[in-house]
Amino acid sequence: MADNLDILRRWMGLLLSLFWLAAIPSRGVAETNAFYTPPANLGERLPATGIYPQGRTLAFMGYSGEPARDLTNGFTVAGPVYGNQLSYLLHCESNGWPSVAHIGLPIKFVGKTSAQSKFNEAALRQEILRQVKGLSAFKQIAWWGVIPEELRPWRADEMNYLRIVCEVIHENDLRHRPIYLYNPNHRDAASLTPVARLVDAVGKGCYVNSVGRKRDRAWVRWSVEQEIEAIQAARHTNDFALLNPELCKDPAPGEDCEIRGWVRHDVYLGLATGAKGVVIWSLYPRKEVQRTWPLWYDAYAECGRELNGPRGLSQIFLFGERRSDLKVSLMKGEGSTQVTLGGETEPATTSEQERTARKINLPAWTSAEFAFGDSRWLFLINSANSPAEFSVGGWPKESRAEDAFSGRAISIAVGDAQTVTLPAYGVVAIRFRNGD
Repeated sequence: MADNLDILRRWMGLLLSLFWLAAIPSRGVAETNAFYTPPANLGERLPATGIYPQGRTLAFMGYSGEPARDLTNGFTVAGPVYGNQLSYLLHCESNGWPSVAHIGLPIKFVGKTSAQSKFNEAALRQEILRQVKGLSAFKQIAWWGVIPEELRPWRADEMNYLRIVCEVIHENDLRHRPIYLYNPNHRDAASLTPVARLVDAVGKGCYVNSVGRKRDRAWVRWSVEQEIEAIQAARHTNDFALLNPELCKDPAPGEDCEIRGWVRHDVYLGLATGAKGVVIWSLYPRKEVQRTWPLWYDAYAECGRELNGPRGLSQIFLFGERRSDLKVSLMKGEGSTQVTLGGETEPATTSEQERTARKINLPAWTSAEFAFGDSRWLFLINSANSPAEFSVGGWPKESRAEDAFSGRAISIAVGDAQTVTLPAYGVVAIRFRNGD
């Protein structure tokens, strides 16, 4: 009897082993399928041609551009212009070009330094209502941009002005288009929060070179993070953050070759951090940037085509679901960097506290993984001033990979990590798919 029980146990053990051996490949397939199962498409109910957040198109624009040139070159919106905008808006409307309309008064808050400025609230409401009604027939207006810009959160009169303008627009614009206000470069989350309570799109200057951050480009990440923190503090869950990069100044002649790398770094770092739109200052060939304007423009247009052209990378940043399944680690290079905040840019509209120099530590590289469609997407950005080497792994068996910018296949070894080397300010984007 004991011998029979022993034989039975051995047979059961053998059968169990065979069961697990048979199950291993199936489990691998199941895990692969789960890894690549498409998440909910957050943009499927939005019109394809509308501008985010009222459509699936990323706002990629610049101030004072030429819509006929820009909207065939990767840009998606005719950005705002200063001065008399009516003929510009009419031109955009007749051509079906999405645009941004400035709204507000050319009011000066007394030298930008005095204690209080007076305006008639009833008259202001009436004038903003007149402007909204006058422009309501312009179907191509995608956003409203409030003027004057750089309103100061610590000034009660200026925040009251912004509150009234936003209230009148929100109450009378039947298309419910978002409202945007430009904020100075040195704004942080605390000073952006009062603005975030009133507007719909939160942006601040991110003029890296112009404000002394040329070799501290992790400041781009800090800038977008401040906007996101302000939105969270304001509890405006429908607000979204913007990237406001620069095209306004020639670098030193020996640095011209770096412009493309700077632009790509700033755009993709801003989007990887959480920005949902790009507004460049500016597309006008200012005298300060006449020598290198084409280099800057071509680099921004290249990003625009990658984001909004056939590759459609903007959809990942707008609607992709953030994940952290892939394993990315720094092997060589800088893990963190010290950045000095503050500075004298836009002094009339920046507080003494915001201008005060203070040092913070920031990550010198950023990894952002998204699930979108049937793929996983990895964006890896090196913000350091020197090359960096990374180890990337964690994809399921039978995966295949490609360069998300070019579509070129990337050879990946099953079960092994890959080494990725990035130059200073380098960006790589990898798409992983099920290779079954």
